[in-house]
Amino acid sequence: MTVTDKEKPPKFYTWQDLDAFNKLSIAIWVFDIDDHKIWWGNESALEFWEADSLDTLIARDFSSDSSSVRRRLEGFFSNTSQGNRVEENWTLYPNGHPKMVIVTFTPILIENGNRAVITEASPQIRAELDHRAKRILEAVRHTPLMISTFAIDGKLLAQNPSAALIYDIEDKPTTTLAERYNAPNIIKEIIDNQETGSPFCRDIKIQTAIGDRWHTLTTEFGLDPVSGAKVIVATEEDITERVMAQEELRRLNLDLEQRVNERTHKLTLARHEAESANKSKGNFLATMSHELRTPLNAIIGFSSMLEHQIYGPINDKQSSALKDIHCSAQHLLELINELLDASTIDSGELNLFEEYFKHVTLIDYCRATFELEAIKKEQTFLVQNNVTGISMKGDSRRFRQILINLISNAIKYTPNGGTISLGVDYDATGNIVFTIKDTGIGIPEDRRNDVCKPFTQAASSSWASGKGVGLGLYIASRLVAAHDGELVIESMPKQGTKVSVIIPKSRLNENIDPNTSH
Repeated sequence: MTVTDKEKPPKFYTWQDLDAFNKLSIAIWVFDIDDHKIWWGNESALEFWEADSLDTLIARDFSSDSSSVRRRLEGFFSNTSQGNRVEENWTLYPNGHPKMVIVTFTPILIENGNRAVITEASPQIRAELDHRAKRILEAVRHTPLMISTFAIDGKLLAQNPSAALIYDIEDKPTTTLAERYNAPNIIKEIIDNQETGSPFCRDIKIQTAIGDRWHTLTTEFGLDPVSGAKVIVATEEDITERVMAQEELRRLNLDLEQRVNERTHKLTLARHEAESANKSKGNFLATMSHELRTPLNAIIGFSSMLEHQIYGPINDKQSSALKDIHCSAQHLLELINELLDASTIDSGELNLFEEYFKHVTLIDYCRATFELEAIKKEQTFLVQNNVTGISMKGDSRRFRQILINLISNAIKYTPNGGTISLGVDYDATGNIVFTIKDTGIGIPEDRRNDVCKPFTQAASSSWASGKGVGLGLYIASRLVAAHDGELVIESMPKQGTKVSVIIPKSRLNENIDPNTSH
């Protein structure tokens, strides 16, 4: 808050401004708060401080004053409004001899704009303390804080009731600072700390009449009002409950940390076991797939040769049986190839052989491959390509596999008489989008988030029967991701499904001839 001119204390820039006070019999002096020394004093002040001259009084050293005295003087100036005075009981020490006086402080400004207080000192001539001193003394008696005064050599001089109650240990009275706090070097540490200008403060564990306790010990230097000697004033606060709570919290944190570490270790072991099992599964599937494909290819080849009567004529019944053998073997080979692809993907060994290729060749391949299959189920297969004159960067065999898996799924899960379509177009940001739509059974909402997981089928068991092992969408989604793309599925039960394969425009090029660039 800004102090206005009206609120500023009076200004006395020279000693002559204070000559009027010389005629008073009461001791009056001006104490410079900023330089912490007496700036001026009247004749009665010289007598009070037992000084031979004003120069001697001004030269008096007050550097040993405690920080609490300095804070109190600062408070007088900061918190006292213009014209107000503060009256307190103080014990002052002219030449080391204590004098109990009633002191009145008035804030002023002196030369160089320093803050100061006019100090008026009247001897206490009453036989007992005034009401303020009585109240302070009563507060000291009843406070739970333990307050003790020690001589500079560590000897206990006085303590309030709280300290006496705590330290009256049977058969072991504590009479010195070092004994009370079980710290032989504590006096030296307190004296060394004085140079920092801040109170000595430490949390210590001590033995008391009620057992071991934790106290916060704070010490400051003062002067004995009886002898005038320098003393150590110690204040203690019992913080045992707080320390115990902190220790309990630390123990709980350590226990929690240990449990987290144990859980993390178990999860790490479980992850390693799962990775090992998955690797073993992948190796098994890869091995078995290779082992099964060889005889299957032989069955497919020989059944085709027998069906075409390479080894001699066959009748209609034999021809029908050979067709069933050929179709079943071909279906089993497709399942094994899917298992092998899934194993390759899971093991992280999927490698793309990327080159620029014309997407139109894939569209033509899909049209030729699936038109006849759709006709067999009395379905309509539509193709609409709105993108021309570009090349795509990717693995053309793997991208063909993406479209085959998605269109095959659409045909499988669309009833006879339904419609399947393949469309190619740009989206609003220039990416190329392959869209496969059908009017099939759709995907229930509770299964929509899982259909791209391995061995998961989009339809119920009755519809899924004989339609694969649930790897088509999984393989397609992983191959799309390998091409930096995104696979988006939209579906409603009994209304059909729309699957979009979005390939980023960074993989498109209008000027690359795929026949010359690799």
